[in-house]
Amino acid sequence: MNIYLEIPDVDKHFPFRSLLCGGDTLCYPHWHKEIEIIYVTKGSLNLGINDTPIHMEQGEIQFINGGDVHYFLASPESERVVIQFDLNLFQEVAALSGNDYSLREVFTLMEHSSSKWPEATAEKIKGLIESIYEEDVQRREGYAYLIKARLFELLTVILREVPKSTVNKQPKFSEDTLNQSRETLERLERIFIYVEQHYQEAITLNEVANYMGFSPYYFTKLFKKNTGMTFIAFLNEYRLNKAKWILMNDDLPMSAVAEEAGFGSVKTFHHFFKEATGISPLKYHKTIFGNNTARMQEERRPRALYDRDIKTGTSGG
Repeated sequence: MNIYLEIPDVDKHFPFRSLLCGGDTLCYPHWHKEIEIIYVTKGSLNLGINDTPIHMEQGEIQFINGGDVHYFLASPESERVVIQFDLNLFQEVAALSGNDYSLREVFTLMEHSSSKWPEATAEKIKGLIESIYEEDVQRREGYAYLIKARLFELLTVILREVPKSTVNKQPKFSEDTLNQSRETLERLERIFIYVEQHYQEAITLNEVANYMGFSPYYFTKLFKKNTGMTFIAFLNEYRLNKAKWILMNDDLPMSAVAEEAGFGSVKTFHHFFKEATGISPLKYHKTIFGNNTARMQEERRPRALYDRDIKTGTSGG
């Protein structure tokens, strides 16, 4: 099973796109040559970049360098703005900068997480991202020129204000490191697919470890290191996400919801759901189900991005 290469659907003359993505589903490990910016506009988000699990809260920004393999765990009730662009957008001025480093190195050597930027810098970049996304959604006359101008402004802020990373000093990785990272992410993809195919069954850690050909001890360490959570916690969260989706969209008895989401009993389902959300699944259902689609969409939009059409992508970044 291979980590797939994503080829964003962009105009070759204007290699840029923006998306507003929900967090209800897994996004498998993938990579692309474009720079990617993740801006969490609602809730929290769990993702992985190469071999590193990352947790993001509302308002945080993460840059993903071209070529970095990344994936997203299901993070229900979250939203993120995704911006992707090719460095060819800057080619006409790259030669005029007078610097002895490439634009690829600028994005490689920068500190990728807004949690490590000065607060004023984070706010400035947040405003640029919101402006870029709004222009792309509304697409008024001249929008492409303004988006390009905002991207140049973003690049200037990165050069002048964003700290250099203390970790990513070497922009090029050895072949051994790349192969090791690729192997680990391919293993994670196999685990994700197994869970998607069998979550309604009584999955045990030993069964999944055996499926992967690992000892339970090695499997436990591998999964925790690369996702930031235990496998059982991941499985329970996955089932809870499925249950929330059913409760939001279908009017079923709680026993049927528990069965479809993969819980062994209504009692177990009720316990995990209330522990995770603070309310019973029945109350959650009554609170949400019945709202019309337009109202649900409006309520789920981040406040800073109200009155904008939601654009969705196939991979979610």
